[in-house]
Amino acid sequence: MDLLHGNCGNKLLKEKKEISYFYKNKRILITGHTGFKGGWLSLFLNLMGAEVFGISDVRKKISLKSGFNSSLVQKEILTDINRVEIYKREILDFKPEIVFYLAAQPLVREAFKKPVETMQSNIMGLTNFLNSIRELKSIRLILTITSDKVYEHKEINQKFIETDRLGGIEPYSASKAMQEMIVKVFYESYFKASNIKMVTARAGNVLGGADWAKDRLIVDIIVSIISKKQMIVRFPKNTRPWQYVIDLIYGYLLLVKKFYNDDLGFASYNFAPQNSYPAEQILNFSKLYWADQFNFSVSKNENHIFEEQNLQISNNKIQNYIDWENEQDLNKVLKNTFDWYRGYINKENLFELNRKIINQFLGSLNE
Repeated sequence: MDLLHGNCGNKLLKEKKEISYFYKNKRILITGHTGFKGGWLSLFLNLMGAEVFGISDVRKKISLKSGFNSSLVQKEILTDINRVEIYKREILDFKPEIVFYLAAQPLVREAFKKPVETMQSNIMGLTNFLNSIRELKSIRLILTITSDKVYEHKEINQKFIETDRLGGIEPYSASKAMQEMIVKVFYESYFKASNIKMVTARAGNVLGGADWAKDRLIVDIIVSIISKKQMIVRFPKNTRPWQYVIDLIYGYLLLVKKFYNDDLGFASYNFAPQNSYPAEQILNFSKLYWADQFNFSVSKNENHIFEEQNLQISNNKIQNYIDWENEQDLNKVLKNTFDWYRGYINKENLFELNRKIINQFLGSLNE
């Protein structure tokens, strides 16, 4: 897999050496470390030599089968993020310098079915967590991962920028918009006075190996292949800013490194490719990649929950700030993603495959 996009160059290799040096021996706290993005983030930091403490609600068996386990972190606590009494003392003892907050109920359809649980997790979970670390002097920066769905619905086809109005007309997007406001409130009311920096990242739809969440397009494709059942598609024409998980996690790491050393105190950034693509492009590529192993049909049910038809967010601000680049060729992203799932299906050693993917991306840091 060409994960260096073919032209790493001396500048990019230097950047990757510098970022690895920055995170070496840093004390990092990750909430949601056993999830899809949290697992890849934990692996990146593990290979960079960081000391990582993870807090998540559970560690699912499918995550273990995917090559992510507790060996990636020095310490972990598995509990509901609202159970502050379970982890507060441990965090105080660990004295983290940087926090990556990824804990959340991340599914739109699940949120629609269970709004109270989603609000409890996404809104009160973040509130209770930030309140529990208000007086922790070791922290220098907190990055909170929200969503590209934090913006108020527009009738016009236009890319969202960071200064657009926040909103949400279904439970998931509303809860993530609230997270943005909660971070801002805690920064202005508590963390600003302590010189603790806070930043939020609003990422578009993420593709990559080891995602097993319900109602995700790639996951539904793989489940269809494994079960040998035709996939039912809800909205093939809907467009999304699909991006590769490895590029995105590296972007988070670059953002934190730069923000950590800058004079800024608070900011928000979109992470997305230049263009959004319809779901049917992924479905058509899947038919080519998996051949007769995969087929789909479009659902005729018209009672689906609301989903934004054409979601696009601008990445100009993050590109100007950290010169972040991600793979723009969706077919390359899909090939890398499906190569991983083929490895899973073929029972390859995913523990080693995951490390190979990151090491190839980072290049030879010891040269």
